[in-house]
Amino acid sequence: MILPTVTIEDVRRIGLPPATATLQPDSGQVAINLAVNLMATAGQVTRTVDILGFPVTIRATPVTYRWTCGDGAVVGPTSDPGAPWPALTVTHTYRQPGNYEITLTTAYTAEYSVAGLGFQPIAGTVAIDSPATPVTALAGTTVLTP
Repeated sequence: MILPTVTIEDVRRIGLPPATATLQPDSGQVAINLAVNLMATAGQVTRTVDILGFPVTIRATPVTYRWTCGDGAVVGPTSDPGAPWPALTVTHTYRQPGNYEITLTTAYTAEYSVAGLGFQPIAGTVAIDSPATPVTALAGTTVLTP
């Protein structure tokens, strides 16, 4: 009996959900020269499909996160998904005012099991883009008051 194998292209075709991108502050407006906190929420994904009459379970795990900040800067790839304030483990600082879009790309590794047998690794990764998050970087002025 020949058991099916699963490739990274198979995982890509089956589809994985995008991670959730969260920014702090979450108002969509940030100040230039102050760090924007970047956080990704993604968990392990399990899909069961039928291949050549065999039940195949595919398990994908997020391993890296890459933030494209819209101003030419890229943060990552990093294995750190970020953390809520005050941790600030993954950040970006805008230097110029403007409207930008931040895109999160999450890379997943995968493994598969045929008919309940042990899991086998799948070579390669699948990169999934999350929807872009708009952000407006604003310049401010310091005013001293008596």
